[in-house]
Amino acid sequence: MLYNIENKNGYEVYSFKNIDLKIKCIEISDRVNVYINYNGCNPLFSMLFGGFEAECELSSIRFDIGYEKDGCNNTMYGVVSRLDAKEFIMEIYFFIMENRTAINLNEYDKNVWDY
Repeated sequence: MLYNIENKNGYEVYSFKNIDLKIKCIEISDRVNVYINYNGCNPLFSMLFGGFEAECELSSIRFDIGYEKDGCNNTMYGVVSRLDAKEFIMEIYFFIMENRTAINLNEYDKNVWDY
């Protein structure tokens, strides 16, 4: 197995074994909010510029982008159907593994969510 799943109070955290990647999933009705933490940062913005959406389309995964604003912090996350959530998580993992040197992270990408 590539990851461990930890059930928290109201959400799950997928912790990958061979990379510093944690994915937090919060189920809301038939949708799942998917938060990414790669090396302490949220790479979703960089991933979108790097072609992540096209990779998901090839796998027939449709997703939206959600935002949370907390003071001066903005948190971007993926919103996917519950049926596509596991496949979406694996797309995130494989995209980061294939592109980790090309993903540009900076101070604005620092994660603010807890596990």
